[in-house]
Formats: sequence, structure tokens, C-alpha cells
Amino acid sequence: MRTIMIVVVLGLTAAMVVQSLRVSRLGAQNEALQQQLTAAQAQVEALEERKPQANTAPASDEGQTELLRLRNQAAQLKQATNELQKLRAQAQQLQAAQQARSAEVPAAAAPPTQTAASAAVPRESWAFAGYATPEAALQSAIFSMSQGDVQTFIASLSPEEAQRVQKSFESKTPEQVAQDGQREMARVKSFQVLGREDLGPDRVALQVYADGEGRVQRVIMQKIGEEWKWAGGTSRRQQPQPTP
Repeated sequence: MRTIMIVVVLGLTAAMVVQSLRVSRLGAQNEALQQQLTAAQAQVEALEERKPQANTAPASDEGQTELLRLRNQAAQLKQATNELQKLRAQAQQLQAAQQARSAEVPAAAAPPTQTAASAAVPRESWAFAGYATPEAALQSAIFSMSQGDVQTFIASLSPEEAQRVQKSFESKTPEQVAQDGQREMARVKSFQVLGREDLGPDRVALQVYADGEGRVQRVIMQKIGEEWKWAGGTSRRQQPQPTP
């Protein structure tokens, strides 16, 4: 469904661009015809002023022919100008209708926005950063795991993810869980958010590179109330070039 809506948005955008160019082109054509019409009318008026009165000799055939030609040209130009103005009005109406239709497409259907990579965070800089932003909540979870602070680590997870993780701990003692977390994080020299993808008003996906493991993990962060929590993720092996 999201793919279909994205295609609709892109189609409307392309149609609006084409229509805007058409309106601009029609405006230029209309201006050119207006200039030609003004010039033709001026020539007609000039010939009309030189047209003989009733008590003078009749105008020459050449003058009469030129006057008729100019009158005919002026009439044609006026008709073309009127038709062009109608087309321009129709094009503007169509453009307005397309803009209105585009505005009706839900914001969630728009392509997800992405941000550039942030700087790498070395191990010696890790600290509890709270949960005000997805990036801060990510660091808080990583730091608590590296310290063997299981309670804080669980508090950094969404309720569903916390339940899943706690279930995996059932066969271990709290001390074993803490040691496992510290052992796993001991290999990581730094972490870096390579990109952020907004999935909605309360969900984002962070592409996180763990230096020392050669792994990029797609971490889902979820906003619960006023705080962001780690809601799960997937990983793949990769050796990217982290941003300095």
C-alpha cells in the first residue's frame, strides 16, 4: 500500500511540474500575441487616419488592400489571443486541482526522509545520555550494556523488546547476563549512526555501524510517551568507511 501511495505522489508531482511548464509557456505565447495584436491595431489605426474622406478622391486599390489585410490580421490575432487565454485559464485550473489532490495524500505515504551520517562515538566517550532523542536512547542502551547494567539496559528498550530480551535471559543468572553484555560490547571500539530514516511520527530506523565487529545494524527506535526506546533491529556484516 505504501509503495502505491508513493507512486501516486511521484506521479502527481511530475504532472504538476509539466503543467507548470505548460502554463509558463502559454503565458509567453500570450504575451507575444498581445504584442503582435497591438502592433497590427496600431497599423490599422494609422491607415484609418489616412483613409480619404467622402469629399476627397477614393483611396487607391493598394491602400484598400493593405487596410483589409491588416484588419484581417488583427482579427485573427485577437481570436488567437482569446483562445490562448482560455487555454491558460484551463491549465491553471488543472494545476490547482492537482495541487489539491496532492495535499490530500496522507503524510505517511510520502517517501521516508533520511539524514546524513553523524560522527563516530568512541568507546571512551560513551555515557548515559537519557532518552530525549533516538540517538541519545541508542547511546544509553549501548553504554548500559557495556557496563553490565542490566536494569538500565532493559529500561532502554520498548516494552515488547524488553519482554523478548528478558525471556532470553530466563536460563541465566543476573551476573551471567551482565557478563555476557560486557563481553559482547568489549569488541566494539566505537559506534556511528550512518543514517536515520523516519518511519512515522513515533518510529525511526537508525543505521548503526559498530567498529570492531564490522557490522551494520538497522535499529528501530520507538517513541513511548516523551521518551525514545530501542525496539529491535537486524544486522549484516559490512566494512563501510565511517565518517570522521
